[in-house]
Amino acid sequence: MYFSDFLIRAVLMGLAAALVAACGGGGGTSATSSVPLENNVMAITVDSGPANTGYNVNRLYASVRICVPGTITCQTIDHVLVDTGSTGLRLLSTAVSPALSLSRVTGGTGFPLLNCAQFVDNSFAWGPVATADIVLGGKTAASVPIQIIGDPAFNSLAAACSSGGTAITTAATLGANGIVGLGLFKEDCGSGCAVIPANGFYYTCADFTCTTAVATTASISKQVANPVSLFATDNNGVLIDLPAVGTISAPSLSGSLIFGMGTQANNQLVPSAVLTTNASGYVTTLLAGQTLSNSFIDTGSNGLFFDLASIPVCEGASIGFYCPPPASRVDLSATLVGTNAVAVLVSFAVDNALSLFATGQPVLPTLAGDIGYPQIFDWGLPFFYGRRVFIGIEGQPSSLGTGPLYAF
Repeated sequence: MYFSDFLIRAVLMGLAAALVAACGGGGGTSATSSVPLENNVMAITVDSGPANTGYNVNRLYASVRICVPGTITCQTIDHVLVDTGSTGLRLLSTAVSPALSLSRVTGGTGFPLLNCAQFVDNSFAWGPVATADIVLGGKTAASVPIQIIGDPAFNSLAAACSSGGTAITTAATLGANGIVGLGLFKEDCGSGCAVIPANGFYYTCADFTCTTAVATTASISKQVANPVSLFATDNNGVLIDLPAVGTISAPSLSGSLIFGMGTQANNQLVPSAVLTTNASGYVTTLLAGQTLSNSFIDTGSNGLFFDLASIPVCEGASIGFYCPPPASRVDLSATLVGTNAVAVLVSFAVDNALSLFATGQPVLPTLAGDIGYPQIFDWGLPFFYGRRVFIGIEGQPSSLGTGPLYAF
């Protein structure tokens, strides 16, 4: 598992991979919800992931279509991770057809603009920024800056991003062919990167030889962007609609990603709670006497991650997950509190991760682990099972309020 830590926003954003024990046998049932046919809907699924990428658990995928801007020269890329904890489309170079020949974005000096995304487990995504039309379901965002991860033409410059970490360059490393970040923010960095060169996100070539990368500013229009905020309509947020899982595991789960909040008949909801976040995208979680003020809700994390000393942790290949005694499920509850002082009680359960992994199934609703950050509760993908969860984009008004916000 790993979590991206975007420094300017200071939001710990999960792009969780399942670095767990090899899969075994096991039963389970598929859970499915119908996918509406409106043009603001696209299908999403939790399944075993791209071929030859190992055992992926609790990974939410969609197919994303990219096109050369203004043309019908397009490619559909499957098994792109849907991540409400990050911003922008990031595709592996190996997944993008060379025939597209997407135009590269340049920095202020005219050299290629390079993007860096660093993760808490010391892995990182590095690559140039390119421009593409992004098609999600029936919606199109035109001429959007995206990141091409692991482009071999720029791999020699990756040391500027790595901090000694491990590069994400393959689907096996990521557990997906890319990431579509549909989170709370319009750009991956925002106004800070437009004025501060040493921002940690953006770099360019030092000269025409492009043998050295140097930090640079990036205007808002050139930053990797949330495609939903660039739709002509249905652009104020997203709704993740996934069914509940009635068993300890399941082989797949299908649901809907619905664009817009209160804009069409299929995205109307009177939620039990509307939680506004602070400027960094955080809400507060109250758990067992702890006040976890840097909490967030994130489809990109494959479990619920929080620190609670009373639950035993796993060892070996499953380190990072909780392992209470087998058949001794831990039932817990926590209170989520928004900056608007709205509070809601959430109940959840934790099962032994080794027992869950032994099922060999990709849908594990009671998977949880420790995170090693005392102020954080990462409400990962299991939180979304059986809920309709809105993610409201910063500055965008809706019937639920103006983002950034969560509602469910």
